[in-house]
Amino acid sequence: QNLIERMTMKPNSVIWGALLSGCKLCKNLEMAEIAFSKLTVLEPENCGYYSLLVTMYAEANRWKEVGKIRTTMRELGVEKRCPGSSWIEMENELHQFIAADKSHPASTEINFLLDDLHWQLKLADCLSELEDVV
Repeated sequence: QNLIERMTMKPNSVIWGALLSGCKLCKNLEMAEIAFSKLTVLEPENCGYYSLLVTMYAEANRWKEVGKIRTTMRELGVEKRCPGSSWIEMENELHQFIAADKSHPASTEINFLLDDLHWQLKLADCLSELEDVV
């Protein structure tokens, strides 16, 4: 932060965004909050900054802050511009999916696989609970 504030040019969102990303790597929430506050002034509708801070709070089990950020995102309409995404590996190839997007050519097959995996995990959890009882 000191380096950024001593720069001869005015720091922009790229610089503050890099600091925010670095804070995630170093798990420095205090500095992340400073970078985030600067970023929300520069780019208040950039959902990536909100998502990154939410992830950091969740990793630190600071659920109250997670809720506050999500509420702010909803109030500002930022949440709607930031769809969730997932990655899956199929036959040694990575595929990205955006929430509710069905455009991938193998989406039916992949959703079937994910549903099957979901039920297998639920069954495994139920079985482990039964073993605890017995």
